[in-house]
Formats: sequence, structure tokens, C-alpha cells
Amino acid sequence: MLRTDRRGAVIVEFALVAAPFIALLLAILQSSLAYLAQEALESAVEVAARGIVTGQVQAADLEGLGDGMTKAQLAERFRSKGCQSLPSFLSCSRLFVDVQSVAAGATIPTGGTGSLNFDAAARKFTDLSYDVGSQGSLVTVRFIYLWPMPIAPAADLSPLSSKPTILIATSVSKTEAYL
Repeated sequence: MLRTDRRGAVIVEFALVAAPFIALLLAILQSSLAYLAQEALESAVEVAARGIVTGQVQAADLEGLGDGMTKAQLAERFRSKGCQSLPSFLSCSRLFVDVQSVAAGATIPTGGTGSLNFDAAARKFTDLSYDVGSQGSLVTVRFIYLWPMPIAPAADLSPLSSKPTILIATSVSKTEAYL
């Protein structure tokens, strides 16, 4: 009699399928939000790089140097301008900026732009530079964002998955002739 009684079969089947289904939905949601953040970061780096390509940033830096600003202060000012182009769901405190340039005709270094050294204790990158170059320079602008991943991916439920994911948006361009 117990073998032929099927009244609870639907509940048991639902219990078996519900957990993987909810995990899949959360993974899709998390991936979608990370993709949205990456695209917003790409748009922000293009806006910031446009100021370098047209020479507006270099002119502002020359004025800042005349006012006694240090290179670190100029870099922070550029980062603040980059923050203005971020959407409201991205926090400026998680944004890091790396700007490197080489003279026209020179070889772009591949080793220096590919590695990132992160100091977990200080919660910052240690090898970022700020060099906007001059007219005709090739300039690489990288926006690096620490995207929090509050829900671990379905394949990795370890405690290490609570670390942020690093999103990087890059723009490489040649500066125009400017006045």
C-alpha cells in the first residue's frame, strides 16, 4: 500500500529540483550584473580617454603643475573625473586608474601593462602609473574596478569566493595634435 501511494511525489520532485534551479537563477543574475558593470566601465574609460586624446587632460595637468600639484594629485584628479562618468551603481572607492604612454613609433611595453600587483592589506594596487604623454603619443588608459561578488558562482561555494572580482576596461589611442 505504501508503494502505490504517490500523493507526495510532486513535493519530493520539487525539493530535488528547487535548489539547483534557484542556484542557476542566482548565477544568471550575478553574471548579468557583472556584465552590466563591465559595460559601464568600458563606457567610462572611453569618456576619460577622450579627454587625453584631445589634449584637455594634458592642458589641465600643465595648469595643475603650475599651481604646485604633484603627479599623485594629478592622477587623483583624473581618477575623480573618471568617477564622474561611472553610473551610480558603481562606487568610486573601488575604481583604480592606470595611464601609460609611449612616444609615437616606440614599441608598447607588454609586460608592464599585463600584470597587476594588489596589496590586500591596504586594499590597493601598488604598480599603477599616471603618464598622459604628449602630442602623438600612444596612450593606454585602464580602469580597474573591484566588483563585489556577494553570491558565489554555482561551481565554487568556497569561502575564497567572497573576494571581489577584478573588472578591467582598457582604451588604447593616439593623442591628436592639440594647442
